[in-house]
Amino acid sequence: MTSSAVPVSAKQGEEEVTTRAEIERLTRAGKEAMKDDRQDQALFLFKKAFLLSCKLLEGRAKRMCLFNLGAAYVAAGNAKKGLKCFVKCKLMDPEDRNADMHFNIAIAYDHMEEYAKAARFYQKVVSCYSPGQGVCLGDTLLKLGYCSVSLGDTDSAASSFRQAGRAYQGAGRMEDAAVALRESANHAMHGGGSVPQAQVLDTLRECLQMCESIADSSLRGKLLNDVGLHYAELLSFCQAAECFQEALGCSLGQSSSARKRAVLLQNIGAMHNALAQYPESLQYHAEAADMYRARGERKGQGECLSNLAYAVSQMKNYQSAVLLYRGALQAFSDVGDLQGQWQMCEGLGATHFCLGNTEQAISYYKQALTLFGKSKDASSTPRERILSKLKDVTGSEGTLQPSHSRDRNLSPSNKFESKPTKRETGMRLHT
Repeated sequence: MTSSAVPVSAKQGEEEVTTRAEIERLTRAGKEAMKDDRQDQALFLFKKAFLLSCKLLEGRAKRMCLFNLGAAYVAAGNAKKGLKCFVKCKLMDPEDRNADMHFNIAIAYDHMEEYAKAARFYQKVVSCYSPGQGVCLGDTLLKLGYCSVSLGDTDSAASSFRQAGRAYQGAGRMEDAAVALRESANHAMHGGGSVPQAQVLDTLRECLQMCESIADSSLRGKLLNDVGLHYAELLSFCQAAECFQEALGCSLGQSSSARKRAVLLQNIGAMHNALAQYPESLQYHAEAADMYRARGERKGQGECLSNLAYAVSQMKNYQSAVLLYRGALQAFSDVGDLQGQWQMCEGLGATHFCLGNTEQAISYYKQALTLFGKSKDASSTPRERILSKLKDVTGSEGTLQPSHSRDRNLSPSNKFESKPTKRETGMRLHT
């Protein structure tokens, strides 16, 4: 008795079902591998899935596998190969307006540092999203903003970051909203100057409102300090002081907050100096200086001692100011900071003049000029200022106020943990 043969069409159908099932399994495994940052494994799995998809007559599965393979190539650091995969996908369906496709093409160009092309595709992605897709819209606008920064278009960057902040806010992502708004203010301030100051202040206020909802005390403290620095740049010293004071509260109880507290104490003291609230500043300067000393950070200690010297000199306690300026000068000498050294010599010159020590005042002003020349500072303003003071001393004309450049009054929080940068957001996959 002979067995009946299985029809060819039925056999092909079974093989196709098996192939599709294997593609789905490989795709799931590839996505898991990418999620776990096992990029090489993900690339291997997506390659297998794509090769299997080539056996199918229907093209949708092949296009999906090719898209995922492109994403895996980019994530593995081979953006050119990834881009080729995406281009082939587009050729298979030229009418497709898929946002994820445009997003991944933009990511590929971004990794290749072709920022103009990347920006063009990010803009296409933005136009694809509806108001309800706030997180995806925010992610895209954030990347568009960083592309604009790379292209030197800081005004566009500020606008994109601000839109990103509002998109995140609408999606309830207050941490991301605050970070994006802070970026917007930063680039608006340091760009071409075409963004009105009133708009920058509005953005900073929005950022502070978002900060109120942030539970992560470390991130909240970093943002508050950053916003405080921006307020200080805008000469809004009262608002800056409030931000620094609130940030100081965020650092309480943190296991690794010693340096953060020193930075914030230094900044609060600097704001009291700027507001001419010298008696109030003394405790902050002294405590910050002690904390930096305990950590062996001589530069930070020198900055705080110089701020303290300035404060006590304004209170006409010139003898104490001399001692503090000398301590700061030694700290800056220990770390080879020429700018700090000439600034302290300038302060010592003015203080000795107020004490009637003309010879010492002249000596320190001359040292300041010599050190300034070695520092190769781009601005000639400090040199002209010191020369003018030296002429006043040698001619015994006029009255000098003890002073030094205030560039060192503020300390940025560059040791805080920050949010992920533009290149840490993963590729998008198709299911």
